[in-house]
Amino acid sequence: MVVTAFYNHFFNNKPIESGQKKDQVIEIEAPVMEQTEPETEVSQISQRLVLVLELMNEKREYSKFTIAQLAQIMKLHKVSELEDIFRGKEEPTFEFIERFCDVFGVNKTWVIEGKRAPFSNDEQTLGEPLWYLEVIENLNPQRVFFVRKNSKEAPAFIMVKLNDYKFKIFHRTWHISDEVGAGGQRQLVSFYELVKALRDAKGYYSKCGGLTLDEDDFKELFRGDKYPGVYTELGRSEDPWWDDLTDINHSYPISANYGDWHGKSFLKAQEIIKWKLQDN
Repeated sequence: MVVTAFYNHFFNNKPIESGQKKDQVIEIEAPVMEQTEPETEVSQISQRLVLVLELMNEKREYSKFTIAQLAQIMKLHKVSELEDIFRGKEEPTFEFIERFCDVFGVNKTWVIEGKRAPFSNDEQTLGEPLWYLEVIENLNPQRVFFVRKNSKEAPAFIMVKLNDYKFKIFHRTWHISDEVGAGGQRQLVSFYELVKALRDAKGYYSKCGGLTLDEDDFKELFRGDKYPGVYTELGRSEDPWWDDLTDINHSYPISANYGDWHGKSFLKAQEIIKWKLQDN
């Protein structure tokens, strides 16, 4: 064998140690490589379910989600029902996968096929922000978040927190800046009207919140690669830019800071909204 020949050559050219004959051959067996079983569809599904739990616990030092807690939330009879699936010992039924995904806001296609992203959804999007008013009312969420990217174009989207462990992202963005055409100007007004309706007419003021994220965080959250709770909990400070946007006449005492806080394009977006409302 090659390995034996190598070691023969190596040791035959070494100085002979005391008690060792010159023609003595020292053979060392080649290490036996362990045979690993190929991954199955079931094992891949279990790995994705484990990843969901890991993503839900990202940056959580305390009050981490556990398998036992998830099983209790799903109202399973035994913790082992979920634990065995997580370990790949038990194959989950399609009904179980659908239930898990519905309870925790996970994408079913991603769990089964590995396509899309963990916390994305396949629901049809709406073109105008105000059109989401009825959707939000029907969902009756704990919180409504207006998420904006910290950039000149400042794209923004809406995310709702349905309960302590489930979120929904509306996968449609609108530019909250002056980097818009005629359609974008109309959508700016629609966004303004949605905020006003939720805050004033529907009494959602205490439920609304805002986030301004850097490019990477914005993309990961919007795509559904990250668990939304990472950005809304754990002491992360919120940004009331959504409320400031509606102050188009700069009547708030803090309005002098809008340019420094939100950028010049934000101020121009307010001007566009004011102009369009007057034009109507």
